[in-house]
Amino acid sequence: MEQADARAIEERIASEDDAWTRGDAIAFSKWVLPDCVFTNIRGGVFVGHDDFETQHDRIFATIYKGTRLSQTIDYLRFLRPDVAVVDTAAAVIGLKHLPPGIQSPDGALHTKLVQVLVKERGEWWIASYHNVEIKGPPPPPA
Repeated sequence: MEQADARAIEERIASEDDAWTRGDAIAFSKWVLPDCVFTNIRGGVFVGHDDFETQHDRIFATIYKGTRLSQTIDYLRFLRPDVAVVDTAAAVIGLKHLPPGIQSPDGALHTKLVQVLVKERGEWWIASYHNVEIKGPPPPPA
């Protein structure tokens, strides 16, 4: 079961990358629970599926328009059979301008993202989404 669940979570992360790259906030938010807590790279906190989707719709139409998200899973741990924590190294590639206050020698935005997922109705849902900018030089390629 754990291997199948790990594959399902890997697919969930890949679907996030795909939805981001298409600029599709509805698809990007599809698996976000109604009471999800989202913390963005600036420390802004948004609560709920609707706020998560609205925020991503806004950024996909503005500062992150035309960008690509690439995530690599660094750590996946099952706290219980129905609760998992996944840490990813994320890069937003193709930025025309870096967000204010962000520095990047390679032009990409590098973050560490922690998601808490819960299995409900046979699917993995996002209960918490916490994203922080990596300061300093970009991480080496995996």
